[in-house]
Amino acid sequence: MKHTKMYVVMAALLFSTMIPSMVMAEEEAAERPFIYGVGSLVVDLDPQTAWDSASGDMISQISEGLLSYDLTDPNLALQPQLAKDFGNWSEDATEYTIELKQGVKFHDGEEMTADDVVFTFDRLNYFCSNETPTQIAELYEPLASIYPDTPLLINKTEAINDYTVKFTLNYPYVAFEPLLCFYGSVILSEKSTPAREYLITATDTLIGTGPYYQESNSDRLTVYKYFEDYYGEHIPEIKEMHWVLYDDATTQNQAFLSGDVDAVDGISLEFMSEYEGSEYHTVGDRLQSTVIVYLGMDNTVIKLNTRLAIQDAINYTYIIDEIGKGELAQMTSIVPKGIMYHDTSIEAPVQNLTAARLHILDAIAAGELTAPAGFDLDETSPDEEWAAVAIESYSYTYNTGNANREAVGELCKANLDKIGIDVAVNGKTWGEFLNDLDEGNVEIYMLGWGPDYNDPSNFINPLMSNTSSANAAHVNDSQLQTMMSDGLTETNMTKREELYHEIQQYIAYDIVPWAYLYTGNARSVRYNGAENTCRNAMGIPYFYLWTFDYSSIPKGIPGFNILALFGVAAITFSALIYKKRH
Repeated sequence: MKHTKMYVVMAALLFSTMIPSMVMAEEEAAERPFIYGVGSLVVDLDPQTAWDSASGDMISQISEGLLSYDLTDPNLALQPQLAKDFGNWSEDATEYTIELKQGVKFHDGEEMTADDVVFTFDRLNYFCSNETPTQIAELYEPLASIYPDTPLLINKTEAINDYTVKFTLNYPYVAFEPLLCFYGSVILSEKSTPAREYLITATDTLIGTGPYYQESNSDRLTVYKYFEDYYGEHIPEIKEMHWVLYDDATTQNQAFLSGDVDAVDGISLEFMSEYEGSEYHTVGDRLQSTVIVYLGMDNTVIKLNTRLAIQDAINYTYIIDEIGKGELAQMTSIVPKGIMYHDTSIEAPVQNLTAARLHILDAIAAGELTAPAGFDLDETSPDEEWAAVAIESYSYTYNTGNANREAVGELCKANLDKIGIDVAVNGKTWGEFLNDLDEGNVEIYMLGWGPDYNDPSNFINPLMSNTSSANAAHVNDSQLQTMMSDGLTETNMTKREELYHEIQQYIAYDIVPWAYLYTGNARSVRYNGAENTCRNAMGIPYFYLWTFDYSSIPKGIPGFNILALFGVAAITFSALIYKKRH
């Protein structure tokens, strides 16, 4: 922290006396560390237990997996990282053999070999099957309920030679390649990592192969430096980074506006007008988040016709424009834009009270709902007449303190009143809310879900499988179960994409388990000279490829700014994601 304060004070003294039209000399700017303002520093240093976005951000600078995402590609294509190329599957999709790059060094100076890969995944399997499993265990036991005798995905990892590894899986899982991109799969140094104990965040050091290593870590500041023996051919312009903790978003954004930091991990909506008026900042286009937010319905309590009616009764425009202040994008599919095989042909739901009332009438005719005595309304009857009847009543449960969820609850109460459904809005603490979800004591609720890795199964299977604890809507559809299993074993990528489009359409049009609400629609803010900032829908910060024009940096501000990365409107999501369920 001492060094950070020194740079800020020196900058203020230097630049306060200089003419704004002058520019910073390149050699002068190059001596200054890059300052990144964050809302949280690392929580768990160990990649095999970390389950929060702040820790994942840190791990992404230091460590690497066999495969990764191309963060310069809007579609986030998979690419080899520590692997020489993609691996080869056996005919039954249970063996995956992959060759490693040679000459890759860990930060401890040791060369990476197949033994390190074997060590990494043996260690991971140990923590997943321990008496107190690691927090990320569910990702490496994706079909545990289907294969209870062999819950672990990876049966064994073998070194064929010094630079070739073979994974043997307990069951076919084509999404294995995207899983290798997840930060829990990064390769660890066998010589510098304890085999049966987690790294201790306060005292240990994570040794990886990434472009940066962690020089120091404290409660307020983490310092990263470029690893001079990094195998990549690109020489980064950012040689040293100081990640500085800010206790609140207001102070964090003010620091970015004033030039005290070069980037922040979240943009507050209240400052957007100031960024738009700044001569030093550029407000970029919106980028849709891969976190989905949906209105869940207990499918065992609320039958299909009624679910269709609820979907058609919701005023989505009000949610996007009023509740979200225009900083949201309407959700169209369970697989969001930015995730592999997102189906662009699915139409977003719109409010249509006529259609909603017809579904209510169909539900009554099918015996799913019981009309009150003397009921004689049709789809054209006035709103007040529909509001005067009580065909059915449901409870909407939300976690208190979440303004969006409370507002959507009140909207549901007003909207569903117009189709003869009474809604009671009940707020509970986060712990109480999760407990009710887990015990199946909610009828209508609002939740978010974000990806661990870029594959449609990471959304569909946990949220729709009849064996998943995350399936709070209690979806139980045999046809969908078969389709989901086929999606995990289909090795022809063209056929797999077609299958996942079919699955998305089947969920959206035939099952209708939820009412689709929104995803975030964040705008970036960057310093004018920044390029190659690797902004991506997965929200992964990656500073290795960043470039910026030193000659355009004015001397009239105290420092130079680069980018407010992945800025999300404060009313939508916090800058940090804890676990999967939001």
